[in-house]
Amino acid sequence: MSSKTASFMKWHDEGHTKDGCMRHPTDSPAWQTFDFKQKDFATNPHNVRLGLASDGFNPYRTMSTTHNLPPWMAYNLSPWMCMKQPYFMMSLLIPGPSAPGNDIDVYLQPLIEELKELWEVRVDTHDASANQNFKMRVALLSTISDFPAYANLSGWSTKGRFACPSCHKEPCYSWLKYSGKHIYMDHGRFLEDSHVFRRYKRSFNGKEERRKTPCRLTGSMVLQELKDIQCKFGKLVKDNPKLPFSWKKRNIFFELLYWKDNLLRHNLDVMHTENNVCESVLATLLNSIGKSKDHLKARQDLKDMGIRSELHPIEDQLGRAYLPAVCFSMNQKEKDIFCKVLKNVKVPDGYALNISRRVHLKGHKIYGLKVMKIIF
Repeated sequence: MSSKTASFMKWHDEGHTKDGCMRHPTDSPAWQTFDFKQKDFATNPHNVRLGLASDGFNPYRTMSTTHNLPPWMAYNLSPWMCMKQPYFMMSLLIPGPSAPGNDIDVYLQPLIEELKELWEVRVDTHDASANQNFKMRVALLSTISDFPAYANLSGWSTKGRFACPSCHKEPCYSWLKYSGKHIYMDHGRFLEDSHVFRRYKRSFNGKEERRKTPCRLTGSMVLQELKDIQCKFGKLVKDNPKLPFSWKKRNIFFELLYWKDNLLRHNLDVMHTENNVCESVLATLLNSIGKSKDHLKARQDLKDMGIRSELHPIEDQLGRAYLPAVCFSMNQKEKDIFCKVLKNVKVPDGYALNISRRVHLKGHKIYGLKVMKIIF
């Protein structure tokens, strides 16, 4: 309706540089595959492509008792606009003391009905920038969420030995006897056949990786596995059929006619991944108590797995365990220098937020990485 902003909705077709470099979702194989399979949709630049962000990604969260507040993001817009709050569209708000979990499909039903109408029926719309009317269609390209929310949206459980959605029914997992949890190693098979890391034994699990990359799980394959499955929702429902592998349901997005053909249906939120990895790395470097990943149980697991013998715990005459120093160990002086650098660092505007307030020099602690949205 605004002549000043309506033209921005055609930026993906008229404004971006088409030189083969990845600058925008339109340059991705997922977008190009969608255009190839939906040629009638792709020919009209007015048609809208959406992304659905869920939970922690959402900038609207203000109440601790509100969960799963997914905004729509219009990928037609330029990169410096589509990820900004003024251009998000609120789609759903679920108040309550706990998240809906697997029952999120119940709350998504009105959204799916609207998306089906916008795809099949189309909607009369006015383009104020060109002063013309057109029939608008809308398609949902993918969802964006953290890993727990991925399970609720996709229907694939992210717990247990089948937690890796990329490995699907061919997981490469191990059980840590002392840490008491599953880990997912041996992912060198996702590398190119000639990649040097495939031959590294000492740095990984002690084996040379010769296996082929697992087959990508397509939407058609998911429908084939779950074609006869009918799940019921609700906290009191206990008679749902047993699903294969790690499936919890056939998610509601498959009601969209084009969903099974989407190349990348669910994405992981980069901010959560960066936060978790960065927090673990920093806690391990600074040897933070309770947060470091290098501890006695981890060393015992290395011994149990028969790898990295130089890091195995050593017991003294009194039976006390001694952990050999690792290459990244820092003494107190080095930790002081490390923390001072982070506290005083100057970065371009927008790269970090109040980083000096997040570094505690006396205790050698760094916290609040999600708030800082810092990128290392």
